Amino acid sequence: MRTLPTPPVCGEPATVRIELYTADSLDACAYTCPAHTIHVTAVATKAGMNAQPVGMAPDVERPCGYVHVFPTGTLATEPADPSHPRWCDRGGCDHRGRHRSPNLILDTNRPESSIVEMALVQALHSATGPMVSLTSMEGDAAAELRLSLGQARVLRYRLVNLFGMAMTTSNDERRT
Repeated sequence: MRTLPTPPVCGEPATVRIELYTADSLDACAYTCPAHTIHVTAVATKAGMNAQPVGMAPDVERPCGYVHVFPTGTLATEPADPSHPRWCDRGGCDHRGRHRSPNLILDTNRPESSIVEMALVQALHSATGPMVSLTSMEGDAAAELRLSLGQARVLRYRLVNLFGMAMTTSNDERRT
């Protein structure tokens, strides 16, 4: 576990969220006012993190200096129960025979023919690491696809390429 640098706490309303990454992991978000954004970004970079300032959603209110550490990131403290991974929802693992993170629904905000959920899963007594589970449900039928983290990472890059090709295609070419 790495140590998160302590940002200044001025208490002014934050207008910038700084995403803090170590390697490929989004570990925390620091919230700052305009006066402290450059300082916090520099301190995080000096601590070996990749700091990415981004805008804040209009409905989010945080004071300058507030830091949220993601429980699945490398900065998180170890779980109180070491028999569960940090990301596990700790609900019904024995019944399911596996650890599972909270499900994330892939919601496009418009009607779709099926519902798709994704989560991290890992067998209770597995020597291998977590896998990505994609579950598609349509009516009473459901199908699950499990990918290793490596496969999921490659899928992510392949999807970005496909989206890029789709976006550069003209409307006339899409109809054929």
